Amino acid sequence: MNAIDEILTHNPHCVAIHADNSSDWLAVDQWATDNQLVIVPVPHFFTPSQIAHMVKQAGVDCVFCQHDLTTFWQSLGFYEVTIYGALTVLTRTLERAVGLPTGTHKITFTSGSTAEPKGVCLSLSHLQTVGQSLAQATEHLGLKRHLSVLPYSILLENMAAVYANSYTNMGQGLKIISPSLAQVGLQGSGQFQPEKLVSAMVEHQADSLILMPAMLKSLLNYLTENPTDLSWLRFMAVGGAVCPPMLIEQAHRMGLPVYQGYGISECGSVICLNNALNSADSVGRPLNHADINLDQDKQIIYYGPQFLAYLGDEDKGSELTKNQAYATGDIGTIDSQGKLTIRGRLSHLIVNGFGRNISPEWLEAELLALTAIQQVMVVGDGQAFLTALCVTDCDGETLNQLIQAINEQLPDYARLRAAVKVPPFTELDGTLTATGKLIRSEIYKKHATQLEQIYDNQPTPICQHAF
Repeated sequence: MNAIDEILTHNPHCVAIHADNSSDWLAVDQWATDNQLVIVPVPHFFTPSQIAHMVKQAGVDCVFCQHDLTTFWQSLGFYEVTIYGALTVLTRTLERAVGLPTGTHKITFTSGSTAEPKGVCLSLSHLQTVGQSLAQATEHLGLKRHLSVLPYSILLENMAAVYANSYTNMGQGLKIISPSLAQVGLQGSGQFQPEKLVSAMVEHQADSLILMPAMLKSLLNYLTENPTDLSWLRFMAVGGAVCPPMLIEQAHRMGLPVYQGYGISECGSVICLNNALNSADSVGRPLNHADINLDQDKQIIYYGPQFLAYLGDEDKGSELTKNQAYATGDIGTIDSQGKLTIRGRLSHLIVNGFGRNISPEWLEAELLALTAIQQVMVVGDGQAFLTALCVTDCDGETLNQLIQAINEQLPDYARLRAAVKVPPFTELDGTLTATGKLIRSEIYKKHATQLEQIYDNQPTPICQHAF
């Protein structure tokens, strides 16, 4: 019996993985799957209190963690039992088992945007179904080597490296390259060094990787100043948040094979993928396992295998079938070829003081297409005009000039009348999710005083749909 199998003598049921990307991470995931254990990837951005909440709610009784995290897990009542590669293995004994939905295989956490983040319980058959569809959608590309750039605790990267990989190349899989996050340029919370990613891409000659939109923008800016031969690349997926079309067009002009996709955790990550380079704004057609349509509000309705339940909710009893609808909360359009374009979140819709409905993502995409603006959030619910909270290195006068140029291309009701320079949005301060989505309520709260001053010292009406 090898070291990892000795852990089974402790009769674990729910295994957490709290570690940087590595081949050990993937090996533990496979071992837990083979032994029908529930897997809980620990998001790298979770605070200690959020991890403690997760451990209690999921009934985690075994953890594989980096050696420097051993003391933390011991503080939660775990004790060390062995070493596996670069990981320490700890277990604990629960007084009573925690009830999870029948068939739970993996619990993925959405964003950690609240003190008690929500866990999504997913079955193995569901994740395998999505993985098979994703492999079929990319089969024509002939991929051989995948460089993992995002943390394995994020379902999108987990889906590519684990589940889709099982069905790629007639089941032979890709060569999965798992450097540490620091080696591909991810440092701390929300800090990205594109030069390190380029170095890793050149070193490993991988033909596949996944990026978030903010990472793609930073990479394109770097490559503009530092041209690099990346001609072996065949597939650069961008997901996690809506990507401005102008970024994708820029990537295509530079010869980079960037494809945009769309998905949510509750539906097993990927729903659509644009597997052609002829469209910059579309996320493509649904994968083989999924169907979509739009309701009267243009909200995207998904049909296909779904999550079992949220962690802590009552068991739904079984996986939802393809005949059952799931309202995604996203709004979009579907063209005559069945290709989906994401327009924003239904809950983010701004209704200005004149009753006009405005999707902030539309304006944010226009602003993010500018090299000088790294991050932005547009507000103005119930107000006579819109304001942009901008993360930028340029001075106030230059920022106003940039926004004026954007305004000339916009209808009157959608023009930005004010702009505020703000500090970066990060996971650490609770304003950004792990996949790069804005946590709008937190950003608004942090800058409420400035916004009230802009709107004539009158408190901005806070409507739920503004967030």
